[in-house]
Amino acid sequence: MNINNVFNSHLRTVVILFLIGAFISGCATVRSGAHHDESASFNNYQTFAWIADDPMILGDGNQQPIGALAKKEITQSIRNELTAKGFVYLKDRDQADFVVAYSVGTRDRIVATSYPAAYQGVWGWHLYGRYYYRTEVEHRTYTEGTLGVDIFDGKSREPVWHGWASKSVTSADRNNPSPAIKKSVAAIIKRFPPEK
Repeated sequence: MNINNVFNSHLRTVVILFLIGAFISGCATVRSGAHHDESASFNNYQTFAWIADDPMILGDGNQQPIGALAKKEITQSIRNELTAKGFVYLKDRDQADFVVAYSVGTRDRIVATSYPAAYQGVWGWHLYGRYYYRTEVEHRTYTEGTLGVDIFDGKSREPVWHGWASKSVTSADRNNPSPAIKKSVAAIIKRFPPEK
């Protein structure tokens, strides 16, 4: 048995396992981001309230994308994270420095992963020693969930900040969404207020 073939086979296996592990851990990761109105000042923000009695903004069709318990968890998590940052919650939205709304959505995604297939032999009938590899492509479908948080100035009523978090929705998330909700909200509110 050729030692180079054995080494190449083991190297391919290690690389493929590394790529699969990185892909799986990447799917479980919460990705987040934020942007804000560059002309807005966040220095005097001390109090907050919900934009309405129901702070969840519904998309087209006005259909609830989540259950009542998950909705309650999101609302409480946002309030807890803002309070932990020193902001004071007010029931009267007209007296608050800023008001908060959020939105939830999901979409199906397809990921294609390619990697070299096993050794295929000699390339050409007289070019001995030349090897080639086929590329294998695998497709995987998954659901991506996104949570968005919007902040509006209490006086101008204008939107001043938007933060979001997204992650692959696993069966564990469906069975118990609480950990994913808390982690996502924490990742979003960590970015508020924006750094100068």
